[in-house]
Amino acid sequence: VAKSGVTRRNQVSWQVCCRVNTAVLFTGIYGGFLLGTRSVSGLAFYDWESTELIRRIEITPKNVYWSENGELCCITTDESFFVLKYNPEAVEKAQGNREEIGEDGIEEAFDVVGEIDETVKTGVWVGDCFIYTNSVNRLNYYVGGEIVTIAHLDRMMYLLGYIPKDNRLYLGDKELNIVSFSLLVSVLEYQTAVMRRDFETADKILPMISKEHRSRVAHFLEKQGFKSQALAVTCDPEHKFELAIQLGDLKTCYQIAKEAEVREFFFYLGDIKKTYNYNMQVLRYLDTVSTYNN
Repeated sequence: VAKSGVTRRNQVSWQVCCRVNTAVLFTGIYGGFLLGTRSVSGLAFYDWESTELIRRIEITPKNVYWSENGELCCITTDESFFVLKYNPEAVEKAQGNREEIGEDGIEEAFDVVGEIDETVKTGVWVGDCFIYTNSVNRLNYYVGGEIVTIAHLDRMMYLLGYIPKDNRLYLGDKELNIVSFSLLVSVLEYQTAVMRRDFETADKILPMISKEHRSRVAHFLEKQGFKSQALAVTCDPEHKFELAIQLGDLKTCYQIAKEAEVREFFFYLGDIKKTYNYNMQVLRYLDTVSTYNN
């Protein structure tokens, strides 16, 4: 509810829950973990209870999406979207020392996690994964800097939501047709646990992921820099061999080559035999490689 051009009141059941006074007129309001407002000066976030300014950002948003736990925030614009991580500890510390709060709020309140040059039409968070439809009718999700395409849509569709127990993502169009796509909650939960560095939880989830989806998970781990974990997860012999090479584990490389019976693997190992000073056991393995090649 706007009043006098500079006062914004948010009401629930016709009772005022907070009142924000500013020197500019709001042109949009966004819900979520923090109260978001759009004006000619950009996007501003306020605390719901105290209505104190948390952070002002010079950006013209189309929409703001918050993850369920309030840790991640996606800001969409006409040409791209930004994923930010909210730092409540930094906010609490700054609020205890008012000198750390500037005209634009608390500088350390958010960290930029990623910037993607895609136009988001509709979106929803599932854990730490941001699922969205874009301007070229693709259904994607973003997690840890990686974009995964779920489907290519034949028309503009709108995200309705995700039902974990069904492993289904639901979308609708303007003609009220509803379609769904398979999206394993176990994969999303695993990727979310990895992003939170909670490998104990990730290890518990892994057995629920079928072998046909392990390669996708392994490539995700590799992109996050967890090559040892990726080596343990992948079921693709070629990917496993590449990871072992990157980790300098020639013994594992030899075992993979022997089990897969791929001649190119042996040739590659023979070429790098003299590159590194490995222990005698590994070198004896590689001597076998030379015999195999000959």
